[in-house]
Amino acid sequence: MISRMSSLMRKEFLQFFRDKMLVMLILYTFAEPVLCGVSLFIAVKNMPLAIIDGDRTVASRQLVDKLSRSEHFDVVRSMDSVAATRPLLQRGDVQIALVIPAGYESALDGGKSTPVQLIVDGSTGNTAQQAIGYAQLHIAKLSRNIELARFGMTAADLTRLPVVESRLNVLYDPDLRFTNFVMLSMVAFAAPVLGILLGAVAIVREKEKGTLEQLMVTPINAAELITAKLLPMAVVKMVGLAIGIAIAVWGFGVPVRGSLLLYFAVSTLIFIVGMGIGVAIGTIANTMQQSLLLAFFVIFPMSFLSGMMSPVENMPTVLQWLSLLSPFRYYLTITLDIFLKGVGMAVIYPQVLSLTALGAGILGISLFRFRKSMV
Repeated sequence: MISRMSSLMRKEFLQFFRDKMLVMLILYTFAEPVLCGVSLFIAVKNMPLAIIDGDRTVASRQLVDKLSRSEHFDVVRSMDSVAATRPLLQRGDVQIALVIPAGYESALDGGKSTPVQLIVDGSTGNTAQQAIGYAQLHIAKLSRNIELARFGMTAADLTRLPVVESRLNVLYDPDLRFTNFVMLSMVAFAAPVLGILLGAVAIVREKEKGTLEQLMVTPINAAELITAKLLPMAVVKMVGLAIGIAIAVWGFGVPVRGSLLLYFAVSTLIFIVGMGIGVAIGTIANTMQQSLLLAFFVIFPMSFLSGMMSPVENMPTVLQWLSLLSPFRYYLTITLDIFLKGVGMAVIYPQVLSLTALGAGILGISLFRFRKSMV
């Protein structure tokens, strides 16, 4: 058996590495999501802002300057009416507009409150919420300064008043860098996805070449064939994973607080799970097109249920239960815990056990279906 397996693996390694384009694509697959993850940064900066200043006084200019001096907004237009801003909002030239009514300064001088209006493009919900939050923050700061001046006080006087202070102690990511989550989640996403795609392709390619029938008459069983076929891919994927991690750590400053050895050990597990799903897809599909479509049919629900797009706790109860079937969920948690929290197996063992149980079940189903296809 050992001699049979070594010969089969040697043949698969030679055949696999002859396809240099496939090897390069595997390596690039880990680098590309990390690099493209830069585009997923959701921090609002330099958002195009239009001003409708109906007052045109010193007080209104102070409010405009307050927003324009911040890094979040870039005043690109000054309009005469609200109606004139609607075409700009429709074309996306402007994403937020500030309307200052006439009589703004006189109302403040008279000790009265005066409203200002924010018109926001809500087609991109998350960006709109951030823009509103930043705008309201800057307006609130200016309003506080006006209130203090009205009572003859300064900001320093507030330190002598009894107030409730909220002191934050942010663990694991004190600077709240969204970069860390994006880079790590992209790597965690690429690992199982590539396993699914390559596992499916490995089986379907034999079908399309007509060589699956030849394998059926060889003195090997399904487990030996699957192991020999997937091992070369796993070796290259580990190299690709190392490249992705290196880009995230050295290129974007993602911290490594835990054991990389533990992380790569767990990553072999997610590779096996992903390739097991791919093999199951390969036994169903008859062509490469079918395998790719079926693979994406599996990948997208798993990724949406992983907590990468939205926290699992925010999902409906039914989806939270379904997320337990997503290996992405466990692997993403493991990745974040090892890199950001620096924890070890004593903490992540529930996720590792869940991933192992899923992998055993998926591989069992895959081997059963593959044996049936070889009969």
